[in-house]
Amino acid sequence: MSKRIKYGALLLVFILAMAVFTGCSARKSPNDGVTSEPGYPQEMPAEALAPPAPMPEPIVEESKGGDYGLGSDMGGSIEPDKIITTVYLGAETTEFDKSLESLYSLIQQAGGYLASSNIYYGSHYEGTQYRSGDFSIRIPREKVNQFRTQLPEIGNITSESTSKEDVTQYYRDTESRLNVLTIKEERLLSLLEKAEKIEDIIALENQLSEVIYEKENLKATLINLDDRIDYSTFNISLKEVAKVTTTETVETTFMDRVRNAFDNSLYQFVRSAENFAIFLIYNGPSLIVLLIVFFIIFLILRGILRRLFGKSKKNISPKAHEPQKEEPKEDNKE
Repeated sequence: MSKRIKYGALLLVFILAMAVFTGCSARKSPNDGVTSEPGYPQEMPAEALAPPAPMPEPIVEESKGGDYGLGSDMGGSIEPDKIITTVYLGAETTEFDKSLESLYSLIQQAGGYLASSNIYYGSHYEGTQYRSGDFSIRIPREKVNQFRTQLPEIGNITSESTSKEDVTQYYRDTESRLNVLTIKEERLLSLLEKAEKIEDIIALENQLSEVIYEKENLKATLINLDDRIDYSTFNISLKEVAKVTTTETVETTFMDRVRNAFDNSLYQFVRSAENFAIFLIYNGPSLIVLLIVFFIIFLILRGILRRLFGKSKKNISPKAHEPQKEEPKEDNKE
């Protein structure tokens, strides 16, 4: 009985030893010199079985131009690299020619250019012709803030709005399509050099012309986007007025409001007096003629009325209004 127990214990130890040895062999990698049998796939290295390394965080490129409209006190620009900026401004001035000179000087200082301009001379108010103009100006992206802060030199700013369009994704997609077409063009050229049949040559040339045409369109699109990104657009509407608008804010003091009210009332009074004087000068001869005509008509009507009332008074006898006296009756004496 004891021998059987000893043999069983030895057998159990042998089985456990074989199991441990087999497990250790299975954990060995191909780098340990163990090769698999032909016809079976080899074990993958430990690096291939490891989870993929995390992708590096994208690097945010600093904007080339100013962060106009976003605030520069935030510790850096938060704008994407490919963004189109358009600024709309309304201004008024009492000296239109001087404002135009200032505007052209600011454009030159910022290194921009005037894309288009329209000046109108048909605005009339209170007998005076006022001019107005619409200007489209292109300013380099890095000079946008500088140009905007100097614009009050041309006149009183009455309105302002900013529009921004992010074209980063569209720009990247266009670049990718252009790269694909470039590779396709190179392959078509290599096939065209090896082609011998006329049919193959014609087919390859047709495909090549289509690829080149689409490639040139994509290039033109990128050039246009680069121009709109690198140069921001300012659309300015400038109007000539007799007096600039008085703006009051929450910070305006009571005395400033009183002063503005006095100035406005005095201006309106003087303007009304000037307009009345000009009206008299323009219409003086006509008014004099009308007064003479009315005076003559008055004299004629007064003469007619006097004649009518004079005749009616003569026709009325004064005795007709007096009471008749009765004569005393005499008694008949018989």
